Amino acid sequence: MSEVSRSCFYSMQSIFVASDFLQYATQALYQAYDLAQASCASLTCFHALEKFPAVMREILFPYAALGSDEVEILNEVRSGVETSGRAYLAKVMQGKEEHVRLKVDFSRDSMAKSILHAASECNADLMFAGAYGTKPHTTGIIGSMAATFVAYTRIPFYLIKDPTHRGSHRKILVAFLDPEVSPQLLAWAVSFAMYYPDSDVEIVTPVPDLKRADPHGDYQGFAPAERHIRAATEHVTQRAKLAVQALTVPFMFEAHAGRLSFRQHAPVMPPASAVLTVADEIGADLIVIPSSQPSLNVDNELRETARNITEYANQNCLVIPSAFLV
Repeated sequence: MSEVSRSCFYSMQSIFVASDFLQYATQALYQAYDLAQASCASLTCFHALEKFPAVMREILFPYAALGSDEVEILNEVRSGVETSGRAYLAKVMQGKEEHVRLKVDFSRDSMAKSILHAASECNADLMFAGAYGTKPHTTGIIGSMAATFVAYTRIPFYLIKDPTHRGSHRKILVAFLDPEVSPQLLAWAVSFAMYYPDSDVEIVTPVPDLKRADPHGDYQGFAPAERHIRAATEHVTQRAKLAVQALTVPFMFEAHAGRLSFRQHAPVMPPASAVLTVADEIGADLIVIPSSQPSLNVDNELRETARNITEYANQNCLVIPSAFLV
């Protein structure tokens, strides 16, 4: 594989799609296929089956003496779903299904965590999934499995919120929400943009707004003055400029990187609102955001912000765990 065909920062070797064979998962498969072809990565489409119901075990398995044991029955169920899955791939991929590896397996724990475990077993560099499955689309509520992926993923996770978008990402918005990982997050966003010739990258760095966080004036004496807000805005803008200046790309990508605007936005509002507002204003089709793993600190702000953005965004979201960036 030539260096030109690879991302300039991260070599994609394995891409994983969690699929229920429905609309949003189909769009995830399309996006993953395009990226896999551009990066010469392998592509796995994984379908998780619910645990075999206990009532079915009680009904079927007493008859094992007649020649049907548990393993045979489970294999038969898996084989039937694999047949349906191959028919699905043939229909949606239209002759390109040979580039997709189909894997079907029963859940070991919850379905969402079993899917994350399967992605880890595949050594996936990037995971795709739809925001919704069988439940109707409700603004502000993504599917329970998608929410679990956002909260627990240990690898970059691409969430499909727009089931109609396919093709190049013309406007990628990267959210600087954690100064410790912002430079690495920018590098990842630019690396992702290198796959798409017409792409551009812009940056949003929210400035905290205590006035909006205190609608009743309980902390009136502690609210920052206008000069403090201006100083904070200048600070985050300068920090973004330093991150851009520190960015380096291989020679073959310098022309493309030179065309990226890296326009900086520093709205004075809560982080999630700032990212969502700017994304809509600039017409972004992808938001790149950091997140963090659950921990004893249940009030982790970075994770809560990622959750709010993925729930309310009108755009697809690329969620990158901070542990992956450091």
